[in-house]
Amino acid sequence: MRKSSNKTVERNTTPRSASGRLYAAIDVGTTKVCTLIARIGPNGELEILSVGIEQSLGMRKALVVDMGGMQEAVRKSWTKATAHLKGQVHGACIGVTGSHIASLHTTGAIASLNGAAEKVVTRQDMQRAVKLSYPKVPEHQELLHVIPLAYSVDTARGVRNPVGLKGRQLSVESHAIIGEAASLENVVRAVEGAGVAVKSMVLEPLASAEAVLTGDEREMGVVLVDIGGGTSDIAIFQHGVMAHTSVIPVAGYQFTNDVAMAFGVPYAVAEQAKLKYGHLIADEVGPNEVVHLSVEKEGERPLQVRRRDLSRFLNDRGVELLRLIRLKVKQAGLEVMPPGGIVFTGGGANLPGWEQLTHEYLPGPVRIAQPRDILGLPAELKSATYSTSIGILLWSIYHPVEQQDYKSHENSNTTYSKGRHWLHLLAQALGTRRAYT
Repeated sequence: MRKSSNKTVERNTTPRSASGRLYAAIDVGTTKVCTLIARIGPNGELEILSVGIEQSLGMRKALVVDMGGMQEAVRKSWTKATAHLKGQVHGACIGVTGSHIASLHTTGAIASLNGAAEKVVTRQDMQRAVKLSYPKVPEHQELLHVIPLAYSVDTARGVRNPVGLKGRQLSVESHAIIGEAASLENVVRAVEGAGVAVKSMVLEPLASAEAVLTGDEREMGVVLVDIGGGTSDIAIFQHGVMAHTSVIPVAGYQFTNDVAMAFGVPYAVAEQAKLKYGHLIADEVGPNEVVHLSVEKEGERPLQVRRRDLSRFLNDRGVELLRLIRLKVKQAGLEVMPPGGIVFTGGGANLPGWEQLTHEYLPGPVRIAQPRDILGLPAELKSATYSTSIGILLWSIYHPVEQQDYKSHENSNTTYSKGRHWLHLLAQALGTRRAYT
């Protein structure tokens, strides 16, 4: 088992020691593959150097279903991003998600701090406690992240940063994120088959949070929903840290497919109509507005449909998604929405009407979020569509781990799972975790 970096991350600063180093992130999505390459400038600023965007081929609902097509899409995206790049990039961080992702709360404790009757807690003690909270997972699963939620020192509970406190016993409650080994490995194989070494993985909603959430939202408590092409990823934050994750297999594809099936038009035509004319609130659309949709048969006239009818199908699917989100929040143990409300991001969040529709079904604030501005970020990336892509890049920079190629571990055998080398141990002192503002 390889050790992960446990360095405390100050999220409002940039690691100047990494100045000049090139970082790469690949968002292997259902609808697109986006490669971003950046560097840290001499003054600690983050600068986007190049971008490569390619249509995704071979992925459905965040699962690889055509390895050859997926590898080709990644290869084209990577080539676009590196074609005119000065300097060498040694691998990339990739994002992963899917309905196979699961999370659970675990605990770990050091009964006697180094055998002493009483001892001042050190950072090493804190890390030992977190490691003891690692859950054992079956061979077919992999442990991706372990995030400490709160510590206890003797009878003092809810401690964010136990370092410096004196006591006999240190315990921790952690949030563990687990995925299906084969599904995760297929994404890695798609990237490495394109000639790119995979250095680390990050759960996509965790990455998206890096790009869009504020420190106040994390602290108050917020539900982040990243509506992608194949899945809607949910991350619930409380007291500054991610406390629950889940994935809903309803996203942009289902919205478009509803339109295609309802009007009998090709998927590509339905997608264009959704993006150009779609609205989640039918009453916000003029009652006499008509749109023209192309049909498959040559020589046939375009199909005329009422824009309100188009919007009603989108509304139905939007309501279904909101109800599923509310169910997931309840399953996380929250009877009411957290004070920070809900933040939508991802390509599906670009549909007009999300704020109004959400207010009808869920209480609290609603925000549609795009990634914050970064030096050199092209205008076309300043959209909720690219929040995950930007987040993966930020994660690779601000959460460094000891990284090496996946291939070198294919035959590894560890106590917990064969994929343990991917584990990201986030054993920071929770009191210092600050999101970008």
